[in-house]
Amino acid sequence: MKRGQFIKYLFIAAVLLILPYLLKDQYSRHIINMVFINCIMAISVNIVFGYTGGLTFGHVAVYGIGAYTSALLSTKLGFSFLVSFCLAGVAGALVGIIVGYPTLKLAGPYFALATMGFHKVMEMIFLNWEAVTGGPSGITGIPSPAIFGIQFKTEERYYYLLVIVTLVIYTLYRNLIRSHRGKTITAMRDNAIAASAMGINVPLTRISAFTMSTVFSALAGSLYAHMVKYVAPEAFPLGESITLLMMIVLGGPGFLMGPIYGSVVVVLANEYLQNLEQFNMLVFGIGIMVLLIFLPSGIAGLIERLRFRLRAEKEGVLYTREVGIEEMK
Repeated sequence: MKRGQFIKYLFIAAVLLILPYLLKDQYSRHIINMVFINCIMAISVNIVFGYTGGLTFGHVAVYGIGAYTSALLSTKLGFSFLVSFCLAGVAGALVGIIVGYPTLKLAGPYFALATMGFHKVMEMIFLNWEAVTGGPSGITGIPSPAIFGIQFKTEERYYYLLVIVTLVIYTLYRNLIRSHRGKTITAMRDNAIAASAMGINVPLTRISAFTMSTVFSALAGSLYAHMVKYVAPEAFPLGESITLLMMIVLGGPGFLMGPIYGSVVVVLANEYLQNLEQFNMLVFGIGIMVLLIFLPSGIAGLIERLRFRLRAEKEGVLYTREVGIEEMK
């Protein structure tokens, strides 16, 4: 590892360690925890939207499935957090396979409508299957996580649990994208016919990527359920899918760090603009529109362009926006 990278990672680790102590109230700590949960959700959607090119509206429903699965296992059957958490991921994988197999054969708006339909079906199940989901009242009394005797009852302790899980999921996601499988995913996104002609199993690649994304969504739902200790249908509306897509587009679709940047900006802006009362959504919407107009490739795209420009100046080559970096004649 280069010295610069080591210093960067050390700085990030230090910030993550001391961040809860820099926040003076429980509300701010709760918002930061929601940022991490939304980062996991945005990563899951970016796998589908940013890398396979599919517009999905169904991941919030999978998020809800993970939350209800973990809540039911821990409250009704008395399972520990680790078991409930892992089985929520298994439920997400099953949903990814069952839903992905028929819907991934569709393309463009048809796939988007199919995932939207799946969300509406799950929304009705959450609301009406009262014997299992509790109906409109939801499920209460979800226990706080306990791992190897360590209790995560406070927002501060839960923060560190979220940091660890988010880093693990981000590492898996980064390794997937940078692996041979990740290259096949992007090749399929760019031209499915050419990818198939090169020997790539396009249906299997799509299902595997979609399933990995649904596993991440379900795990995020489990973390959410044990943090708020209550789940109900109104926590998983279809509108949250729009917010997730906004995070991806603003952060930079198809960029590794795009979901992280987008989640931080959207969650913090959405929360702290509440002080504007009835004008908060107006200001929030205008701000997002301005950012998207001036940052068409998102925050991650802007950072990459600046990085290329700095590298070009350092190496003595000419940078142009149209063709990137080319050797100076």
